[in-house]
Amino acid sequence: METDLTSKLPLGEHIKNIGKILGVVGELDKTYFLHMGFKALLDTVISFTGLLLSVYILDQLAAGIHFGQTFLVAAVTCLMLLVLNLGSGMLQNRLDVRWEIVYRKWDSITEEKILRMDFSKIDDPKTRKMKERIWQDNNWGAGINTVRWYMQSIMDGVCRMAGAVAVGAPVFVYVLRAKSWIAPAVLFVIVLAIAVGSIIGTRYEKKVQEYLMGNHIIDKEETDEERIRNANLVWDLALGYGYSYRDGKDARLYRGYGLLRYWSLERITSPVLKGRVREISLSSGKSNFWGIAPTGIVECGSYLAVGLLALAGAMSIGSVIRFAGCLKNIFNTASNLCYQFPQLALGARRQVSTLEFLEIGDDMYKGKLPLEKRSDNQYRIEFRDVSFKYPNAEQYALRHFSMELKVGEKLAIVGMNGSGKTTMIKLLCRLYDPQEGEILLNGVDIRKFRHEEYSRLFSVVFQDYQLFSFLLGENVAVSADYNEEKVRKCLENAGFGKRLEELPQGLRTYVFKDYEDGVEFSGGEAQKVAIARAIYKEAPFVLLDEPTAALDPLAEFEIYQRFDEIVEDKTAIYISHRLSSCRFCDKIAVFHEGRLIQQGSHEQLVQDKGGKYYEMWNAQAQYYVEA
Repeated sequence: METDLTSKLPLGEHIKNIGKILGVVGELDKTYFLHMGFKALLDTVISFTGLLLSVYILDQLAAGIHFGQTFLVAAVTCLMLLVLNLGSGMLQNRLDVRWEIVYRKWDSITEEKILRMDFSKIDDPKTRKMKERIWQDNNWGAGINTVRWYMQSIMDGVCRMAGAVAVGAPVFVYVLRAKSWIAPAVLFVIVLAIAVGSIIGTRYEKKVQEYLMGNHIIDKEETDEERIRNANLVWDLALGYGYSYRDGKDARLYRGYGLLRYWSLERITSPVLKGRVREISLSSGKSNFWGIAPTGIVECGSYLAVGLLALAGAMSIGSVIRFAGCLKNIFNTASNLCYQFPQLALGARRQVSTLEFLEIGDDMYKGKLPLEKRSDNQYRIEFRDVSFKYPNAEQYALRHFSMELKVGEKLAIVGMNGSGKTTMIKLLCRLYDPQEGEILLNGVDIRKFRHEEYSRLFSVVFQDYQLFSFLLGENVAVSADYNEEKVRKCLENAGFGKRLEELPQGLRTYVFKDYEDGVEFSGGEAQKVAIARAIYKEAPFVLLDEPTAALDPLAEFEIYQRFDEIVEDKTAIYISHRLSSCRFCDKIAVFHEGRLIQQGSHEQLVQDKGGKYYEMWNAQAQYYVEA
C-alpha cells in the first residue's frame, strides 16, 4: 500500500517504522549503531568532564587551596580530555566512512531493483509515484541520511541527559529540599515552554515536509501530471536540465529558457501556486522560530533559577555552575528530543516508501526451468494467438498474433509507426508477458524458464539504444573484463574500424565528454558501437530494431548486408522503415494496427498490388527514383 505522509499514525506505528528502517541499516552494517552509541557516550563524558573541571577549580579557589595542587589536577584532566577528543574525532571519521558505504549500498539496492523490475511494474502509475517520492526524498529530504542524523542526535541527547542527571543529582536533591518556591516555578515554566514550542514547531515542520514530498493540498481537478509539474516548478526539479551538454543543446539553440523552471515567484503565473509557495515559506519560517524559541527560554530560565538560589545564599559558586550547566543540558536536550524524535519518525516514514518499492513482487522471475544449452543454436520460437496491451492502455498494441520463427531464418518486420513491430520484439525478449496467448521455445512456454537464462538467447539493438559513460571497450562488452581482440573485431564488423584507428586511446577511449578526454561520437558512430555490442554477445537470436535510422539508406543497407554475413546460421530479425534494406531476408512480415497482415518474400509481397507492402514499397520507391 502506498505511504501517505498526510495521514496521522499512532505512536506504535511510528515506532514500528523506525524499527524497520534501523533494522535495514543494521543489516547493511551490523555494528554501526553500536559504534554510534559509543561515540555519544564518549562525547557525554568529554562534555561533563569539562564541566566538573570548572566546578572543581572554582570550589578550590573559593576554599583557598594551593594553586599548584589545583593546577596538577587540571593539567591531568585536560590531557585526558585531549586524548578523549582525539578518540572521538577518529571514531566520527570512522562512522562517516562506514555510513558512506551503508548509503551507497542502500542506493544500490534501489537501483538494482529498478534494473531488475518487470517493465509492466515500472509502467504502473503507483510505481511511478513511489519512484517520484524516493527521488524527491533523496534530493530534497536527504534520503536515509535523515534517519542517521536524527538517530545520532537522539543518542547524543539521551546520553547527555543521563550524564546531566548523574552529575547534577546532588544539587538537584538539594534544590528540591529547599523551601523556596520561585526556582521550581521557573523550572515549570521552562518545561511548559519546551513542550508547547516543540509541538508547534513540529506541526509546521510537518507541513514543510508534506509539501516537499508532493503531499501538499491540491485542487480536486488537478491531475497527477499537473501536480508533478507544479511541484517541479516550485522546487526547481528541472534546474539540472541546462547542466548537461547533451541535454542543453536544444534549449540554447531554441532559446527555451522560459520552459526551465527556476526558483522565482515572478515565473509562477498560477495564483493558486503562488499561494502555496507563500504558505510553505511561512510554514518554514514558523518552524524555525518555534525550533529556536525554546532554546532561548531554556538559556534565560536556567540561569534565572540558579541565580535566585545563589542570591539566597543556598549554593556555593561551584554548585551554581554545576547546577546551571546540568540544568541547561537537561532542558536543551529535552527540547531537542521533542523535536528530533518526530523528525526521526517522519524520516523513517518516508523511507518506508523505499521499502515498499523494494518489496514490489516480480512475475517474470518465477520460472524455474533451466534452459537447455545448445551449441547448434537449434532454438525454435512460436507466437501462438498472442495479444498484448501496455499497462493502463486502452488499445491493444498486438492482437491475435501468431508466427513461428524457424532456426537460422532471416526475418524482416515492416510496418507503419505504432503497428506493433517493437512490441513483438519486447515480448520475444520477455520484457513483457502477453495478456493472452503464449510464446513457446521448443514447445515450452517461455514463462517456465529462468528469466536470466532465457535472456541470454538474444542480442538486441533497439532504436532507443543507450551507450554509457564508460570506456569504449566496456560499452561493447558490457563488462570491465573483456577480450580486446574480440571487441576490435566486432567493431570492425560493425563498420567502426576506421574510426577506431583514429582514436589515440583506442578501446580505452571514454564515451561522452563526461570525462576530460572523452569523445562524443556521431549518431551513426554510436549506432555502430551498439551493433558491435550485439555481435560481441554471440547470442543465437539477433534482433535489430531500427538501430540504423540515423544512417542514410546506402549505409543502412551495407550494415544489414554485413550483419547478415556475421550472424551466419543464427536466427535474425530486422525491423526497418526502409523496405529496400530488408530485401535479402528469407521472409518479410507486414504489421498494421497491431496485427500481422502479410508474410512472404519481397518478390511475393510486391506482386500483391492490393496489399499493404506494395503500397509502402511504391510510396518509398518514388523518392529514390526522383533522387
